[in-house]
Amino acid sequence: MKKKYRIGEIAKIKNIDAQTLRYYDKMDILSPEIVDEQNSYRYYSLEQFIEVDRIKFYKMLGLSLEEVKKFKEMHHLDEALKTLKSQKEQFENKIMKMQAVAKKLESIIETIEETSIRYETIENQIEIKSCNPIYGVIGDCQTVNDWYEFETKLLELTERYPNYSEVGHNHGISFIYNEKYLHCTKTEYLEKVIMPTDEEFIKDLNVQEYSLGKCIIAYHEGPYSNMEDTFSRIREYINKKQLQIRGDIIKTSIISSFIVNNENEYLVEIKVPIISDEVMDMKSI
Repeated sequence: MKKKYRIGEIAKIKNIDAQTLRYYDKMDILSPEIVDEQNSYRYYSLEQFIEVDRIKFYKMLGLSLEEVKKFKEMHHLDEALKTLKSQKEQFENKIMKMQAVAKKLESIIETIEETSIRYETIENQIEIKSCNPIYGVIGDCQTVNDWYEFETKLLELTERYPNYSEVGHNHGISFIYNEKYLHCTKTEYLEKVIMPTDEEFIKDLNVQEYSLGKCIIAYHEGPYSNMEDTFSRIREYINKKQLQIRGDIIKTSIISSFIVNNENEYLVEIKVPIISDEVMDMKSI
């Protein structure tokens, strides 16, 4: 059996770039064990195959080369255990974040598909349906500096809770406080919308719950500047059905600039909470 291997051979066998092995040698992480006295060729021993696998494992843990070198030099089990536990915690946090992202992507895809189909089906029709509550952390962001300060304030919270899912930003969801005839006189944006994972998460983040109940549902397609036409249709519907609204509109950008960079492709869902027998005792949002 062959006892020594050139750098190109070990690189091919272990599926690692030869230049990477040379860099490991330069960093004094893994140097060829055998030097041929006749031609000065440098060779790796069979035992060093295990070292290559070990380094690849350390890299998989997310350790830098400096940390890999330090870890290889550890001789105490408690020190190694501490490092491994730390890396495990970091990986678990990353997994939680990825799971939250995957869950949110699934939700976005479903929402776009369902809303697009519904819009194509009902076109300019308006319907009433029960809506689930939404949760939000509101930031009073009137300027760029306000936005920056709010982002900074939330950073520590989101780092402590990596399994949160952010589902809105700036114009993603907004509450429009309006007059009797639904004229948009003042808008308060939900700078961040959080999908909490449990009750403690809600308490710690100071997440506000917005109970919607039954809502008038309408869709607007195209630029926001043309939205008044949609509001006019909603007003006509309210008058025709003799409905009593709870004073607020919620706009949700289903397909917006975050999805497609073309304002004519925007699709916005508009919800107007109404007063029904089920929500007579419920306060306005």
